[in-house]
Order: sequence, then C-alpha cells, then structure tokens
Amino acid sequence: MSMKILHLSTTGFSGGGAGRAAAALDHAMRRQGTNSHLWCAGGMKFEVSRRADRQLWRLLRSPSPTWRSPAYFGSLSARQIDSFGADLVNLHWVTNGFLSIEEIGKIQTPIIFSMYDMWVFSGTEHYSGDSPQERWRTGYTRSNRPAGERGLDLDRWTWQRKKDAWSPRPLIAASSHFAAMARESALAEDWPISRVPHLIDTDAMYPLSREMARKSVGIPHDDPLILFVSSAGIGDERKGFDLLMKAATRAATDTPRLRVLVIGPHEPTSQPINGVQVDFFGLARSDETLRLLYCAADVVAVPSRQDNMPLTAMEAQACGRAVVASAIGGLTDIVEHQVTGFLAPPEEPDALVQGLLEAIEDARQSRQWGQEARRRAEELWSPRNVVQRYLSVYEQVLA
Repeated sequence: MSMKILHLSTTGFSGGGAGRAAAALDHAMRRQGTNSHLWCAGGMKFEVSRRADRQLWRLLRSPSPTWRSPAYFGSLSARQIDSFGADLVNLHWVTNGFLSIEEIGKIQTPIIFSMYDMWVFSGTEHYSGDSPQERWRTGYTRSNRPAGERGLDLDRWTWQRKKDAWSPRPLIAASSHFAAMARESALAEDWPISRVPHLIDTDAMYPLSREMARKSVGIPHDDPLILFVSSAGIGDERKGFDLLMKAATRAATDTPRLRVLVIGPHEPTSQPINGVQVDFFGLARSDETLRLLYCAADVVAVPSRQDNMPLTAMEAQACGRAVVASAIGGLTDIVEHQVTGFLAPPEEPDALVQGLLEAIEDARQSRQWGQEARRRAEELWSPRNVVQRYLSVYEQVLA
C-alpha cells in the first residue's frame, strides 16, 4: 500500500531520546521508499506556547519531581496538520508547547500515538508510580489526589481534557511494560495497542575496538571504563546516577583504576566522586561521536528507576557493548540477562556491582556479551525490521 506519512515530534535528531527516535524512524522510512515527512516544533509561536505551558505547570505544587505537560497551549493547529494531505499522522512526543490536547482531538486525518512515556494515558505526568492505586489506573478524582499536593489539581484537569477531547486512537508502545500499563489505564484501556520497538540505525551504530575508539575521542588511558548517558544530566533522579556511583564505589575495591565517563549537559571536567574518578565529557554532538564513546567503554550502565525503552541501552548493544541495567520498564526487553548484559533488581547497588564486575571481565576477556548484543540488535531493532513493523500497523489502521 502506497501511503503518505506525517510524523509530528517536538524535537528531532538534536533533541532527547524521543526526538531522535522519531527522526531515525522518518529517515529510515524515506530510505526504504516510504513517502514520509517529519514536522518538528520551532519559531516564535512555539517559544511563546512553550513558556506559557511551563507557567501553567507552576500552578501545581507537587512533591513529585516528574516532568509535566499540561498541553493547553500549542503552536500547531489541527487545520495545519490536515492540510498537509497525509494518509496518516504519527504523533510522537508532541508536548511542551507544540500540540495541545484539544487540537489533537480535532485532527481529522487518521492518527496513531507512539508512546515514549506515560503522558498519553496520564494527567500531566510523563512518569508516575506503578502501584495499584495510581490515578492513571483508577481515574483522576477529587478524592484520590496525592497527599502533599497544593494548588490547582492540574493532573485531574488535564486528564479530564484528554477524556473529553480524544476518542480511542491506536497506540504503539516500544516496550512490553508500557503496553501493559496502557492496557491497565483508565483512559486507554480500550484503545488498540501494538508493540513495536524503537529503531536503531545498525549501519551507523556498530562495534569498533576499544583501543581505536579511545584514541579517536582522546581518552588517554586503558583503565576499566563505565559509560553513563543522560540528556537531562546526573541530577535526573529517574536515571539513577546516584545508584551507579554507590555501585562503582564498591566495584572499585575489586577493580583498580575504575573510572566512570558521563555524557550529558555538563562542563567537561574530571573529578573524584566517592573515591572513583568521574570524567564529564559534555554532550555528544553527533552520532559518530556517540558511537565512539560507546565503543570506548567496557560497559554501559543504565541504572534507571523509571524508563520506557532508552535508546542509550539499545545503541550500546548495537555497538557491541554489554549493558548493566535495572530490571525495570523496557530495559527487560532490551537486555537479555547474562547474555547481552546484566539486569539488577531495582534500587540494589550490590546487584549492580556484580553486573559491572562481570561485564568488565567479559569485555576484557571473551567479549561474548558484546558479540551477542550486536547480533540481537541487528535482529530486533534494525531499520528493515522496525520500519516493516510500523508500516504493518499503519496499514491495519488505514484498513
């Protein structure tokens, strides 16, 4: 079936994981002959909408530090989207001043949501808890507001706006965990849900020897190296940098000269933290640089407390690097325990220590975990595999 696809995403390749995933999917579709287009946010109207939405967020006083999107203000209209003439509109991460909840509801072109977090079926929250009493499971009522919140119940107001404005729309979940959560949610329990992983360009992310990679990015030592990546920095509690440092401190007693390399929005510097040398590289400005950094590491650590299907873990595996991660969210889909890496129970630094030590030994000896990681990445997340799965879902929606 010949079709014209419009992808909408607040950010593209230069944004966080969701924007990079959307841009990679659009790029791969075009390379394979699909009439695909990517529309990202920009311009003065977007900046005004983004700032207004952030100001609205401040009306809620919540002890939860999660990122929130009221999505009341937006710079793109349903009329503009429909006038593009696409057969189908794929909504990716479209909040933060790009699309409002009400304009999404007005779109006449068939649409499908790709979920990168919980926002589609929650209130304003992009991430929330997972207990049976969570509001996204039971519905947002006046009686179940969390203790400690003050001001406008922005989550209830936002969830009700979604319920009023949206009819059931098809969802694509990258991870089996998030697909299950959507099915258990009060808002999307009867929506059609498909499971398709993110796409990794396995021609751009591929293995390179550790020695060559370190030489290329200017890492002058041969010390055991753990890589940690977070586009929001080490202060994002959800990403678990504090857990990694607890584990690295303990692992350093068995692994002399152990170092941690951090990729994110930090000034390039090097400093000891809890006795472990931590090198802050700054942001990786290109996929080529990011690939070299993955390949320079002995192991990539993803000790997240909450995550969907982080590109960091997938790209590291495509580069032939073992991943030591928390057994949460989509990480259980990405990492095959003691085959392509190590899955540690959440909030257990001692288990992370074991995983880090085993992964470093494997990287320095047999490299079996890394080789299996690359094989699995090509099999599951390559452009040819993922694009065909997306197109199959599109065809079902249009049929």
